Amino acid sequence: MINQRSSMKNRLKIICLCALVCIIAGGACGFSLLGPFDEWQTAGLNYNPGVVTVDIGGPMNLGDEYRWNIKTIYVGIHPSFAAYFGAKGTQAVVEAMAMLNAIPPVSKMSADLSEFPTYTRHVNYRAQALGLLDLKSYALGGLVEAFGLACPERYVWTPRLREAFPAFTNYWVIMRNFDPVTWAPSKYVNGVLYTYVVRELPWNAFDAIEIRVDPVNPMYTTVASIVGAFWGASLDVGEFVTGLTRDDVGAIRYLLSPSNYNIESLPTNLTAAFGPWSPYVGTNVMTNVYVNVALRPGVDKIEFKLAQYDARFGYFIPITNVYEDKYVTNWTLRSQNVGRVLLEPDIIFTVDDLGPGVVGARGVTFQNNSALYPTVGTGAGPGQIVPSVIITFNNLGPYYLNQFPGYMDEANPAGISWVWGYFDGSTNPPVVFPSGLTIQELEQRALSRP
Repeated sequence: MINQRSSMKNRLKIICLCALVCIIAGGACGFSLLGPFDEWQTAGLNYNPGVVTVDIGGPMNLGDEYRWNIKTIYVGIHPSFAAYFGAKGTQAVVEAMAMLNAIPPVSKMSADLSEFPTYTRHVNYRAQALGLLDLKSYALGGLVEAFGLACPERYVWTPRLREAFPAFTNYWVIMRNFDPVTWAPSKYVNGVLYTYVVRELPWNAFDAIEIRVDPVNPMYTTVASIVGAFWGASLDVGEFVTGLTRDDVGAIRYLLSPSNYNIESLPTNLTAAFGPWSPYVGTNVMTNVYVNVALRPGVDKIEFKLAQYDARFGYFIPITNVYEDKYVTNWTLRSQNVGRVLLEPDIIFTVDDLGPGVVGARGVTFQNNSALYPTVGTGAGPGQIVPSVIITFNNLGPYYLNQFPGYMDEANPAGISWVWGYFDGSTNPPVVFPSGLTIQELEQRALSRP
Protein backbone atom coordinates (compact mmCIF):
# COMPACT_ATOMS: atom_id res chain seq x y z
CA MET A 1 0.00 0.00 0.00
CA ILE A 2 2.81 2.44 0.86
CA ASN A 3 4.62 1.79 -2.44
CA GLN A 4 1.36 2.12 -4.35
CA ARG A 5 0.61 5.44 -2.70
CA SER A 6 4.09 6.82 -3.31
CA SER A 7 3.94 5.77 -6.95
CA MET A 8 0.63 7.53 -7.49
CA LYS A 9 1.85 10.76 -5.93
CA ASN A 10 5.01 10.66 -7.98
CA ARG A 11 3.00 10.28 -11.19
CA LEU A 12 0.69 13.14 -10.28
CA LYS A 13 3.58 15.46 -9.39
CA ILE A 14 6.01 14.45 -12.12
CA ILE A 15 5.24 17.58 -14.14
CA CYS A 16 6.65 19.73 -11.37
CA LEU A 17 9.21 17.85 -9.51
CA CYS A 18 11.45 17.45 -12.52
CA ALA A 19 11.13 21.10 -13.43
CA LEU A 20 12.65 22.38 -10.21
CA VAL A 21 15.53 19.94 -9.84
CA CYS A 22 18.63 21.42 -11.39
CA ILE A 23 22.10 20.09 -11.96
CA ILE A 24 23.63 22.25 -9.25
CA ALA A 25 24.70 19.86 -6.50
CA GLY A 26 24.62 20.27 -2.72
CA GLY A 27 24.38 23.95 -1.83
CA ALA A 28 25.04 23.33 1.90
CA CYS A 29 21.48 24.23 2.82
CA GLY A 30 18.22 22.63 3.86
CA PHE A 31 14.59 23.07 4.92
CA SER A 32 11.96 21.10 6.85
CA LEU A 33 8.22 20.88 6.27
CA LEU A 34 5.45 20.95 8.90
CA GLY A 35 2.32 18.81 9.09
CA PRO A 36 0.15 16.89 11.55
CA PHE A 37 1.90 14.24 13.61
CA ASP A 38 2.20 10.99 11.68
CA GLU A 39 1.14 7.84 13.55
CA TRP A 40 4.75 6.98 14.36
CA GLN A 41 5.61 10.48 15.65
CA THR A 42 4.96 9.72 19.30
CA ALA A 43 6.02 11.31 22.59
CA GLY A 44 8.42 8.38 23.09
CA LEU A 45 10.33 9.63 20.03
CA ASN A 46 10.25 13.18 21.44
CA TYR A 47 7.50 14.49 19.17
CA ASN A 48 5.41 16.86 21.31
CA PRO A 49 6.48 15.12 24.52
CA GLY A 50 4.72 17.65 26.74
CA VAL A 51 7.93 19.21 28.09
CA VAL A 52 10.09 22.20 27.09
CA THR A 53 7.66 23.35 24.39
CA VAL A 54 4.34 22.48 22.75
CA ASP A 55 4.60 21.32 19.15
CA ILE A 56 1.74 21.81 16.70
CA GLY A 57 2.99 19.19 14.24
CA GLY A 58 5.91 17.11 13.09
CA PRO A 59 8.36 17.04 10.18
CA MET A 60 6.96 15.83 6.86
CA ASN A 61 8.63 13.95 4.04
CA LEU A 62 8.81 15.45 0.56
CA GLY A 63 5.48 14.91 -1.13
CA ASP A 64 3.61 15.04 2.20
CA GLU A 65 3.75 18.81 2.59
CA TYR A 66 0.93 21.02 3.87
CA ARG A 67 0.41 24.43 2.29
CA TRP A 68 -2.03 27.26 1.53
CA ASN A 69 -3.66 27.24 -1.90
CA ILE A 70 -4.96 30.81 -1.73
CA LYS A 71 -3.11 33.89 -2.95
CA THR A 72 -3.96 36.34 -0.17
CA ILE A 73 -3.81 35.64 3.56
CA TYR A 74 -5.57 38.12 5.84
CA VAL A 75 -3.94 38.68 9.22
CA GLY A 76 -6.07 39.93 12.09
CA ILE A 77 -5.02 41.78 15.22
CA HIS A 78 -7.41 40.60 17.93
CA PRO A 79 -8.68 43.39 20.22
CA SER A 80 -6.89 41.74 23.17
CA PHE A 81 -3.58 41.95 21.29
CA ALA A 82 -4.23 45.58 20.33
CA ALA A 83 -5.09 46.48 23.93
CA TYR A 84 -1.94 44.89 25.36
CA PHE A 85 0.63 45.89 22.72
CA GLY A 86 -1.00 49.06 21.38
CA ALA A 87 -0.22 50.71 18.04
CA LYS A 88 3.49 49.79 18.21
CA GLY A 89 2.59 46.13 18.61
CA THR A 90 0.39 46.26 15.52
CA GLN A 91 3.22 48.01 13.66
CA ALA A 92 5.57 45.15 14.65
CA VAL A 93 3.20 42.60 13.08
CA VAL A 94 2.81 44.73 9.95
CA GLU A 95 6.60 44.88 9.56
CA ALA A 96 6.79 41.10 9.94
CA MET A 97 4.19 40.73 7.19
CA ALA A 98 6.19 43.12 5.00
CA MET A 99 9.23 40.84 5.24
CA LEU A 100 7.17 37.99 3.81
CA ASN A 101 5.59 40.21 1.17
CA ALA A 102 9.08 41.25 0.04
CA ILE A 103 9.76 37.72 -1.19
CA PRO A 104 9.36 37.64 -4.99
CA PRO A 105 7.25 35.05 -6.81
CA VAL A 106 9.05 31.74 -6.44
CA SER A 107 9.14 31.34 -10.23
CA LYS A 108 11.37 34.45 -10.38
CA MET A 109 14.01 33.16 -7.93
CA SER A 110 17.43 32.02 -9.05
CA ALA A 111 18.20 28.31 -9.18
CA ASP A 112 20.62 28.38 -6.24
CA LEU A 113 18.83 31.11 -4.23
CA SER A 114 22.13 32.96 -3.91
CA GLU A 115 20.32 36.32 -3.77
CA PHE A 116 19.11 35.49 -0.24
CA PRO A 117 21.35 35.73 2.85
CA THR A 118 22.18 32.75 5.05
CA TYR A 119 22.12 34.83 8.23
CA THR A 120 19.75 37.66 9.15
CA ARG A 121 20.14 37.89 12.94
CA HIS A 122 21.47 40.94 14.77
CA VAL A 123 21.77 42.15 18.35
CA ASN A 124 20.47 45.32 19.98
CA TYR A 125 22.72 45.47 23.04
CA ARG A 126 20.50 47.80 25.04
CA ALA A 127 17.53 45.50 24.48
CA GLN A 128 19.76 42.58 25.46
CA ALA A 129 20.72 44.24 28.73
CA LEU A 130 17.05 44.92 29.47
CA GLY A 131 16.02 41.32 28.75
CA LEU A 132 13.73 42.15 25.80
CA LEU A 133 12.35 39.66 23.28
CA ASP A 134 11.61 41.21 19.88
CA LEU A 135 7.87 41.04 19.16
CA LYS A 136 8.40 41.64 15.44
CA SER A 137 10.79 38.71 15.05
CA TYR A 138 8.56 36.33 17.01
CA ALA A 139 5.56 37.44 14.93
CA LEU A 140 7.55 36.65 11.79
CA GLY A 141 8.51 33.27 13.23
CA GLY A 142 4.85 32.49 13.91
CA LEU A 143 3.84 33.47 10.38
CA VAL A 144 6.60 31.35 8.85
CA GLU A 145 5.51 28.32 10.88
CA ALA A 146 1.89 28.96 9.83
CA PHE A 147 3.17 28.95 6.24
CA GLY A 148 4.01 25.24 6.64
CA LEU A 149 7.69 25.39 7.65
CA ALA A 150 9.22 23.34 10.46
CA CYS A 151 12.49 24.01 12.27
CA PRO A 152 15.21 22.47 10.06
CA GLU A 153 17.90 22.69 12.76
CA ARG A 154 15.76 20.33 14.84
CA TYR A 155 14.95 17.81 12.12
CA VAL A 156 18.21 17.43 10.24
CA TRP A 157 18.28 14.21 12.25
CA THR A 158 15.15 12.89 13.92
CA PRO A 159 13.99 9.63 15.60
CA ARG A 160 12.01 7.06 13.64
CA LEU A 161 11.97 3.92 15.81
CA ARG A 162 13.31 2.52 19.07
CA GLU A 163 13.64 -1.25 19.47
CA ALA A 164 14.53 -2.53 22.94
CA PHE A 165 15.97 -6.03 23.35
CA PRO A 166 17.29 -7.73 26.49
CA ALA A 167 20.94 -7.12 25.62
CA PHE A 168 20.79 -3.98 23.49
CA THR A 169 18.57 -1.23 22.06
CA ASN A 170 18.30 -0.10 18.43
CA TYR A 171 17.73 3.59 17.70
CA TRP A 172 16.67 4.28 14.11
CA VAL A 173 17.41 7.84 12.97
CA ILE A 174 16.21 9.47 9.74
CA MET A 175 16.61 12.86 8.03
CA ARG A 176 13.80 15.34 7.48
CA ASN A 177 15.87 18.22 6.14
CA PHE A 178 16.05 18.71 2.38
CA ASP A 179 18.29 20.68 0.05
CA PRO A 180 16.12 23.31 -1.71
CA VAL A 181 18.01 22.84 -4.98
CA THR A 182 18.50 19.09 -5.30
CA TRP A 183 15.79 17.96 -2.82
CA ALA A 184 18.20 15.40 -1.43
CA PRO A 185 18.34 14.89 2.36
CA SER A 186 20.79 17.46 3.70
CA LYS A 187 23.08 17.67 6.73
CA TYR A 188 23.33 21.43 6.26
CA VAL A 189 21.18 24.41 7.19
CA ASN A 190 22.31 27.78 5.79
CA GLY A 191 25.84 26.45 5.43
CA VAL A 192 26.08 24.99 8.96
CA LEU A 193 26.92 21.27 9.05
CA TYR A 194 25.20 19.12 11.69
CA THR A 195 25.89 15.67 13.08
CA TYR A 196 23.98 14.09 15.99
CA VAL A 197 24.17 12.08 19.18
CA VAL A 198 21.41 9.78 20.46
CA ARG A 199 20.32 10.46 24.03
CA GLU A 200 17.75 8.87 26.31
CA LEU A 201 15.76 11.68 27.95
CA PRO A 202 14.34 11.95 31.49
CA TRP A 203 10.75 12.02 30.20
CA ASN A 204 10.91 8.48 28.79
CA ALA A 205 11.84 9.48 25.26
CA PHE A 206 14.90 9.53 23.07
CA ASP A 207 16.13 12.05 20.57
CA ALA A 208 18.85 12.44 17.96
CA ILE A 209 20.23 15.75 19.15
CA GLU A 210 21.86 17.91 16.48
CA ILE A 211 25.44 19.02 17.07
CA ARG A 212 27.31 21.58 14.98
CA VAL A 213 30.41 20.02 13.47
CA ASP A 214 32.10 23.42 13.78
CA PRO A 215 31.11 24.85 17.19
CA VAL A 216 32.02 28.35 16.02
CA ASN A 217 28.95 28.33 13.75
CA PRO A 218 25.62 29.50 15.18
CA MET A 219 23.23 26.76 16.29
CA TYR A 220 20.15 28.43 14.79
CA THR A 221 19.99 30.58 11.66
CA THR A 222 16.51 30.16 10.13
CA VAL A 223 13.41 32.19 10.91
CA ALA A 224 11.55 28.85 10.94
CA SER A 225 13.45 27.95 14.11
CA ILE A 226 12.24 30.96 16.13
CA VAL A 227 9.10 29.24 17.42
CA GLY A 228 9.93 25.64 16.47
CA ALA A 229 13.24 25.06 18.24
CA PHE A 230 13.47 22.52 21.06
CA TRP A 231 16.99 22.40 22.46
CA GLY A 232 17.48 25.93 23.79
CA ALA A 233 15.99 29.24 22.72
CA SER A 234 16.45 30.00 19.06
CA LEU A 235 16.18 33.78 19.36
CA ASP A 236 17.62 35.16 22.59
CA VAL A 237 16.88 38.43 24.38
CA GLY A 238 18.14 41.41 22.41
CA GLU A 239 18.26 39.52 19.11
CA PHE A 240 16.15 40.40 16.08
CA VAL A 241 15.94 39.35 12.44
CA THR A 242 15.84 41.55 9.36
CA GLY A 243 14.24 39.04 7.00
CA LEU A 244 14.09 35.43 5.87
CA THR A 245 17.18 33.37 5.19
CA ARG A 246 18.00 31.42 2.04
CA ASP A 247 16.73 28.16 3.51
CA ASP A 248 13.45 29.70 4.73
CA VAL A 249 12.90 30.92 1.18
CA GLY A 250 13.88 27.51 -0.19
CA ALA A 251 11.05 25.89 1.73
CA ILE A 252 8.58 28.48 0.49
CA ARG A 253 9.76 27.93 -3.08
CA TYR A 254 9.13 24.21 -2.76
CA LEU A 255 5.63 24.71 -1.31
CA LEU A 256 4.43 27.43 -3.70
CA SER A 257 6.12 26.39 -6.93
CA PRO A 258 3.70 26.42 -9.89
CA SER A 259 5.38 23.15 -10.84
CA ASN A 260 4.42 21.47 -7.54
CA TYR A 261 1.03 19.84 -8.14
CA ASN A 262 -1.14 18.43 -5.33
CA ILE A 263 -4.74 17.29 -5.23
CA GLU A 264 -6.51 19.95 -3.17
CA SER A 265 -9.99 21.26 -2.40
CA LEU A 266 -11.22 24.84 -2.45
CA PRO A 267 -12.05 26.73 0.75
CA THR A 268 -15.50 26.02 2.14
CA ASN A 269 -16.58 29.67 2.35
CA LEU A 270 -17.18 30.28 -1.38
CA THR A 271 -19.51 32.66 -3.15
CA ALA A 272 -20.21 33.59 -6.77
CA ALA A 273 -17.38 35.62 -8.32
CA PHE A 274 -17.79 36.17 -12.03
CA GLY A 275 -14.99 37.36 -14.22
CA PRO A 276 -12.77 36.26 -17.09
CA TRP A 277 -12.00 32.93 -15.39
CA SER A 278 -15.46 32.22 -13.96
CA PRO A 279 -16.88 28.73 -14.46
CA TYR A 280 -19.26 28.41 -17.38
CA VAL A 281 -21.66 26.00 -19.02
CA GLY A 282 -22.16 26.24 -22.76
CA THR A 283 -21.50 29.53 -24.55
CA ASN A 284 -21.33 32.64 -22.35
CA VAL A 285 -23.60 31.10 -19.71
CA MET A 286 -22.29 31.82 -16.22
CA THR A 287 -22.74 29.51 -13.23
CA ASN A 288 -21.50 29.35 -9.67
CA VAL A 289 -20.66 25.64 -9.90
CA TYR A 290 -16.97 25.42 -9.12
CA VAL A 291 -14.40 22.76 -9.76
CA ASN A 292 -13.65 21.86 -6.15
CA VAL A 293 -11.34 18.87 -5.70
CA ALA A 294 -8.67 18.93 -8.39
CA LEU A 295 -4.97 18.72 -9.10
CA ARG A 296 -3.59 22.20 -8.37
CA PRO A 297 -0.22 23.91 -8.78
CA GLY A 298 1.41 26.03 -6.12
CA VAL A 299 0.19 29.63 -6.20
CA ASP A 300 3.70 31.09 -6.85
CA LYS A 301 3.34 33.95 -4.36
CA ILE A 302 1.22 34.68 -1.30
CA GLU A 303 0.52 38.21 -0.13
CA PHE A 304 -0.25 39.00 3.51
CA LYS A 305 -2.76 41.77 4.18
CA LEU A 306 -3.89 43.31 7.45
CA ALA A 307 -7.53 42.60 8.20
CA GLN A 308 -9.71 45.50 9.27
CA TYR A 309 -11.65 45.73 12.53
CA ASP A 310 -14.47 48.05 13.55
CA ALA A 311 -12.82 50.93 15.41
CA ARG A 312 -15.59 51.28 18.01
CA PHE A 313 -16.58 47.71 18.91
CA GLY A 314 -13.55 45.74 17.76
CA TYR A 315 -15.37 43.32 15.45
CA PHE A 316 -13.71 42.01 12.29
CA ILE A 317 -15.22 43.56 9.17
CA PRO A 318 -16.20 40.69 6.80
CA ILE A 319 -14.88 40.85 3.25
CA THR A 320 -15.05 38.84 0.05
CA ASN A 321 -11.67 37.87 -1.38
CA VAL A 322 -11.76 37.16 -5.13
CA TYR A 323 -8.82 35.42 -6.75
CA GLU A 324 -7.88 33.28 -9.74
CA ASP A 325 -7.79 29.57 -8.95
CA LYS A 326 -5.82 27.28 -11.25
CA TYR A 327 -6.53 23.57 -11.57
CA VAL A 328 -5.90 20.67 -13.93
CA THR A 329 -8.60 18.79 -15.79
CA ASN A 330 -8.01 16.33 -18.62
CA TRP A 331 -4.28 17.14 -18.31
CA THR A 332 -5.01 20.79 -19.15
CA LEU A 333 -4.35 23.72 -16.81
CA ARG A 334 -7.47 25.86 -16.46
CA SER A 335 -8.58 28.86 -14.40
CA GLN A 336 -11.68 29.93 -12.55
CA ASN A 337 -12.57 33.00 -10.52
CA VAL A 338 -13.21 32.12 -6.90
CA GLY A 339 -14.67 34.33 -4.19
CA ARG A 340 -14.39 33.39 -0.52
CA VAL A 341 -16.30 35.18 2.21
CA LEU A 342 -14.14 35.87 5.25
CA LEU A 343 -16.05 36.14 8.51
CA GLU A 344 -12.75 36.08 10.42
CA PRO A 345 -9.11 36.52 9.37
CA ASP A 346 -7.00 33.62 8.10
CA ILE A 347 -4.38 34.21 10.83
CA ILE A 348 -5.21 35.88 14.14
CA PHE A 349 -2.72 37.37 16.61
CA THR A 350 -4.01 37.34 20.16
CA VAL A 351 -2.73 37.33 23.76
CA ASP A 352 -3.39 35.26 26.86
CA ASP A 353 -1.87 34.47 30.25
CA LEU A 354 0.13 31.36 29.38
CA GLY A 355 2.00 31.14 32.67
CA PRO A 356 5.69 31.60 33.57
CA GLY A 357 8.34 30.49 31.13
CA VAL A 358 6.07 30.36 28.08
CA VAL A 359 6.58 32.74 25.16
CA GLY A 360 3.53 31.86 23.10
CA ALA A 361 1.19 29.23 21.71
CA ARG A 362 -0.11 28.35 18.25
CA GLY A 363 -3.21 26.67 16.93
CA VAL A 364 -3.22 25.24 13.40
CA THR A 365 -5.71 22.97 11.62
CA PHE A 366 -4.27 20.58 9.03
CA GLN A 367 -6.46 19.00 6.34
CA ASN A 368 -4.99 15.69 5.17
CA ASN A 369 -5.77 15.17 1.47
CA SER A 370 -4.04 11.81 1.03
CA ALA A 371 -7.41 10.04 0.75
CA LEU A 372 -8.16 12.13 -2.37
CA TYR A 373 -5.48 10.24 -4.28
CA PRO A 374 -7.10 7.25 -6.06
CA THR A 375 -6.32 3.71 -4.89
CA VAL A 376 -3.70 4.80 -2.38
CA GLY A 377 -5.50 4.81 0.97
CA THR A 378 -4.39 7.22 3.69
CA GLY A 379 -1.02 8.60 4.70
CA ALA A 380 0.77 11.54 6.29
CA GLY A 381 -0.11 13.95 3.45
CA PRO A 382 -0.07 15.99 1.34
CA GLY A 383 -2.66 18.43 2.58
CA GLN A 384 -3.70 21.98 3.27
CA ILE A 385 -3.49 24.44 6.14
CA VAL A 386 -7.02 25.52 7.03
CA PRO A 387 -7.82 28.95 8.50
CA SER A 388 -8.08 30.31 11.04
CA VAL A 389 -4.59 29.92 12.50
CA ILE A 390 -4.25 31.36 16.01
CA ILE A 391 -0.93 32.81 17.20
CA THR A 392 -1.00 33.70 20.90
CA PHE A 393 1.59 35.72 22.82
CA ASN A 394 1.99 35.53 26.57
CA ASN A 395 0.69 38.66 28.32
CA LEU A 396 1.71 37.58 31.81
CA GLY A 397 4.08 40.53 32.06
CA PRO A 398 7.31 40.80 34.07
CA TYR A 399 7.72 38.28 36.86
CA TYR A 400 10.30 37.21 39.41
CA LEU A 401 11.40 33.74 40.49
CA ASN A 402 11.96 33.45 44.22
CA GLN A 403 13.49 30.35 45.73
CA PHE A 404 14.02 28.89 49.17
CA PRO A 405 16.54 29.05 50.65
CA GLY A 406 18.23 32.34 49.96
CA TYR A 407 16.22 34.10 47.22
CA MET A 408 13.05 35.28 48.90
CA ASP A 409 12.57 38.97 48.06
CA GLU A 410 12.43 41.41 45.15
CA ALA A 411 15.97 42.67 45.68
CA ASN A 412 17.50 39.20 45.54
CA PRO A 413 15.54 36.95 43.15
CA ALA A 414 16.70 33.63 41.78
CA GLY A 415 15.67 34.79 38.33
CA ILE A 416 13.67 37.41 36.45
CA SER A 417 11.65 37.08 33.29
CA TRP A 418 12.15 38.37 29.80
CA VAL A 419 9.87 41.21 28.63
CA TRP A 420 8.32 41.92 25.24
CA GLY A 421 9.98 44.68 23.25
CA TYR A 422 10.12 46.21 19.79
CA PHE A 423 13.50 47.30 18.50
CA ASP A 424 15.91 47.23 15.57
CA GLY A 425 19.52 48.05 14.83
CA SER A 426 19.12 51.81 15.14
CA THR A 427 20.03 53.99 18.12
CA ASN A 428 16.33 54.54 18.91
CA PRO A 429 15.41 53.34 22.41
CA PRO A 430 13.51 50.05 22.44
CA VAL A 431 9.76 50.09 22.93
CA VAL A 432 8.69 47.94 25.89
CA PHE A 433 5.36 46.22 26.52
CA PRO A 434 2.87 46.54 28.08
CA SER A 435 2.67 50.27 27.46
CA GLY A 436 2.72 51.20 31.15
CA LEU A 437 6.16 49.66 31.62
CA THR A 438 9.17 51.98 31.31
CA ILE A 439 12.78 51.43 30.33
CA GLN A 440 13.81 52.91 33.68
CA GLU A 441 11.90 50.19 35.53
CA LEU A 442 13.56 47.54 33.38
CA GLU A 443 16.97 49.01 34.09
CA GLN A 444 16.27 48.64 37.81
CA ARG A 445 15.27 45.02 37.23
CA ALA A 446 18.42 44.43 35.24
CA LEU A 447 20.53 45.56 38.17
CA SER A 448 19.04 42.71 40.24
CA ARG A 449 19.45 40.13 37.49
CA PRO A 450 21.27 37.10 38.96
